[in-house]
Amino acid sequence: MARAYSLQDLELLLQVAERGSMSEVGRQLNMTTAAVSAAIKRLETALGVSLFERTTRSLRLSAAGEAFIPHLQQVLGTLDVAENELRNRQTQVAGEIRIGVPSDLGRHRLLGLLDDFQELNPNIKFILHVSDLIQDLYRDDLDIVIRYGEPKDSGLIAAKLCDNRRVLVASPDYLARHSPINELNDLAEHNCLLFYLNGRPYSKWQFECDQGLVLLNVSGDRSANDGELVKRWALAAKGIAYKSELDVAEELATGALVELLAGRYRGQASPVYLLYKERKYQAYRMTALIRYLKQRMG
Repeated sequence: MARAYSLQDLELLLQVAERGSMSEVGRQLNMTTAAVSAAIKRLETALGVSLFERTTRSLRLSAAGEAFIPHLQQVLGTLDVAENELRNRQTQVAGEIRIGVPSDLGRHRLLGLLDDFQELNPNIKFILHVSDLIQDLYRDDLDIVIRYGEPKDSGLIAAKLCDNRRVLVASPDYLARHSPINELNDLAEHNCLLFYLNGRPYSKWQFECDQGLVLLNVSGDRSANDGELVKRWALAAKGIAYKSELDVAEELATGALVELLAGRYRGQASPVYLLYKERKYQAYRMTALIRYLKQRMG
């Protein structure tokens, strides 16, 4: 039911009842006495009663006003409790977060970070969608998606987690059994392990050098829509892979994979972004996770 008065009118009524003076309440709140009086009149008109008995020298509650004030105090007190509870919820890291992550990055980099976050915030529940398909926040009912590359989704909020590039890698065993790779054109003589991107094999590999951009068409006998499977083939000496540096950082550090043509060519830039829906009221668990991932991956 629509009411002809506001919450502020009710709060003014309480203050006038406590102080017994509209002018004093006006001074305290930096309002004119006329504005305070108008608020009281709106209430009296809406309620159909006189809340105060007025004389030229005094202002006191009427019988109706005295009956009304205790109920009003109780209602406004309950509202204060509800608002405090809501504020507390907004500062608690608790609840469910649905996240879409790429396969290799999700399993080998993000999984550990999410475990750490959950240890710090045991009331968090994660639901992970691990896939190298382009995951959609609305279609797949996700709160967050993490993707490689500059975001193209208008209407979503994008937070850059870190810079990243693709690197050309192969296992020492593969390199020992095949002809050397001294130039990009030498890849034509090698088995290149292909990743399916958006339903098509990613067979045009892009590099940068001092002379500019280089695009190279490659081919091979194996392709997959799962980035981790491509890496496993490379580790098993099945061919050469063009992988996100983040995905193979551990293998490069241990020597299980070797970067090819390092220093001569730079792989395609593939920064990592976190995307989420624009909301007027963002759940604090989301804010906390986004801040945490930016700090840990930045």
